[in-house]
Amino acid sequence: MIKGLYEAHLPVSNLANSIEFYKKLELELAYQNDTLAFFWIKKGHSWLGLWETDKVDTPYHPSLRHIALNIDIKDVENAKDWLEGKEYK
Repeated sequence: MIKGLYEAHLPVSNLANSIEFYKKLELELAYQNDTLAFFWIKKGHSWLGLWETDKVDTPYHPSLRHIALNIDIKDVENAKDWLEGKEYK
């Protein structure tokens, strides 16, 4: 479903929970330590970095928490069913 992204970094409050979330979305874990994890979006080309921090309560602004993914329109139309198949509702 996800076709492309170069890189994105997100703050998370619970790294273990976040890792499980992205694994259910079929992303491959590339690297992990105690406070950081990287998932391949497209192996060898793009990834998502998750950083466990207490700074997740920073007021929202799109420049701080923004990911743009390359997804075909037919996949957008089927996204709800796809996510429900991963047990997300």
